Amino acid sequence: MQKDKIQNNFLLDILKNENCLSAQFVTSKDVSKLIKKIEKAGLNSINIAPNIKEMVECTDDIFIVLEDVPLSESDVGTIKNLLSQKIIIFTPFDDSKNVEGSMTRLGFVLEINDSKNDLKCFSYNLKTYNNKRSWNNAEGWANPENFDKFRW
Repeated sequence: MQKDKIQNNFLLDILKNENCLSAQFVTSKDVSKLIKKIEKAGLNSINIAPNIKEMVECTDDIFIVLEDVPLSESDVGTIKNLLSQKIIIFTPFDDSKNVEGSMTRLGFVLEINDSKNDLKCFSYNLKTYNNKRSWNNAEGWANPENFDKFRW
């Protein structure tokens, strides 16, 4: 029960902070309690599917995968590259080093790592993933005219 409470509160905070109007859940669990809470967050639509194989087009603001759905690295890449720009993935706590390495390679950030409640969560947001850097422009050192002037 504590695990569900932590998970639900985390998801509610994300949905409110990101101003999401629609959400796609991938789970085969009963999420009716979570949906009742989320309805108060102002979402226009909530879609639930048991796996990602049936999803060809996803236009929802956020994509949430719960830990009961097994994902391969290829599945995570498909979600990231084709289905959504904001992603939350809850993973099983077992074999966490392999999962953590795969998720890090794909650009995900570890949000929750709670061994007491067997809860691990990763997130990805394209808007915050690769921020524009002030030094990486034509006026700075990246200007080819300055290549011979500045060496360190």
